[in-house]
Amino acid sequence: MRDVVFHQVAEWDREDIGPRCVWVWIAFDDRLVATGEHEGPDDHAGVWSASAFLDTWAGRLDDPAARWLTPHVHGMARGEDVREAVLAGYVERHGHPPTTTVWNLPARRSVPSEAEGA
Repeated sequence: MRDVVFHQVAEWDREDIGPRCVWVWIAFDDRLVATGEHEGPDDHAGVWSASAFLDTWAGRLDDPAARWLTPHVHGMARGEDVREAVLAGYVERHGHPPTTTVWNLPARRSVPSEAEGA
């Protein structure tokens, strides 16, 4: 297990599929993207490499609250350091830095694949 620092970079409510709070978190150092939903008493979430997130959950970024992240997640998938741009973009939109948390993840989740430029 290993501690991985994530920043909450988007959160919004979706009423079209029932009352849900949807969120996206990014771990810049590990090029990981987490997304999930809070629906009533249940939470559903997952963590992916940036490229796997784009393969599976790119549509999640179609919401206006998250659309600005699309080019940054693509950059992460290419191995680019997007930390400063994303954090500045978040502050520009919200007026304060994003929430940061540390998640304890299995080591295999915290090492980017060779396809992602590791």
